[in-house]
Amino acid sequence: MPDRPIDPELAAAVEFTKGLSRRRLLASSGLALGAAALGPTLLSACGSSSSGSKGDTGPNTTPTKKLVISNWDAYIDEDANGDVAGPGTTISNFEKETGIKVTYRKDFNDNDEYFNKIYLPVLGKGKTISADITVPTQWMAARIIGLGWIEELLLDEIPNHKNLNKAYLNLPWDPGAKHFMPWQAGITGIAYNPKLTGRALNSANDLYDPAFKGKVTFLTELHDAVGLTMFGQGNNPKDAKLDDVNKALAKIKGAANSGQILKFTGNEYLRSLENGDVAVAMAWSGDIAQLDPKLGIKFIIPDEGGMQWFDAMTVAKGAPNSVAAAKWMNYVYDPENAAQITEFVQYISPVDGVKEALEKKGGDAAKLASNPLVFPDAETLSRVVVFGDQPQAEQIATQKAFNDITG
Repeated sequence: MPDRPIDPELAAAVEFTKGLSRRRLLASSGLALGAAALGPTLLSACGSSSSGSKGDTGPNTTPTKKLVISNWDAYIDEDANGDVAGPGTTISNFEKETGIKVTYRKDFNDNDEYFNKIYLPVLGKGKTISADITVPTQWMAARIIGLGWIEELLLDEIPNHKNLNKAYLNLPWDPGAKHFMPWQAGITGIAYNPKLTGRALNSANDLYDPAFKGKVTFLTELHDAVGLTMFGQGNNPKDAKLDDVNKALAKIKGAANSGQILKFTGNEYLRSLENGDVAVAMAWSGDIAQLDPKLGIKFIIPDEGGMQWFDAMTVAKGAPNSVAAAKWMNYVYDPENAAQITEFVQYISPVDGVKEALEKKGGDAAKLASNPLVFPDAETLSRVVVFGDQPQAEQIATQKAFNDITG
């Protein structure tokens, strides 16, 4: 099949990224993503997939006995020593069952950084990257699928694809989920240390309280940082009106310049919370659930609202171990195996049957099944949104302004 012509707008967006450094990337390129309510019972999204040019490489369907995964930190179960491949872990069990050796990297810290360092300079030139599976957030997954940099899944090797929550099958940028399988979904809110704040927090505006000057971190994800700020200003990021977005950007810029914001981070905010360098942080729900309870770190969805998202397993174009990648996806989409991961990471699982598996286990696992941050109820879902679509010119202007702030 001949290469498809690349969409002119998408090509312009990719060209725009070439001169950008870490964390400097178009938030959603030419790919429109709409609202999504992420949970076991409710998820919807709207948008369109731009056509992209496929690379020269193709899928390798020869079975291999190795697999390389690039994922976010604190995103899979570990043993008591913090080893992701220790006895009894998902990776260890998978290796024993399949004979496939997994190299698991915690090196996906920021969508923008990974795009600029890995996707664009390697996949963008038709070459293969070292990881077979990467786990970008949904808007980035939509972009790289649209660019033709992702293999179609070997669904014959993934019978457990049937356990994917059906709402994920309706995303316009990949109908039927033929190029991705969600890893986990989550909520962006605020984490804080009551010992350092001296009070309970409940508002998005607490991020800007002068009492916490120099003790606050923001996320490098534009949608999270701008979205929570918009909520605090009485505006809904689901609408993403340019005037409201610019108002939020101005507030973030002022906070950065004044020293209110200590730094903009990816997952590394966890270490800052643990060692007490930070009192308040924009945070992802499951991350905080994994911290030592003795630290007393709290996670809240601000009264005004929180942001929502999901990360997706994708197989890079030309991946040498695509069969092994499919077997991994099939394994982690078994409800029992998925429940083991959920019990540790405490994010929202996209796998049907996980809640029932946890309830069956009893004890703390059964308690987790009633946690609204892991299995969102209607009230929780009513308080979170996905950042709304913007016309491409606005997207570029918004991202450039955010890049200028974060550095």
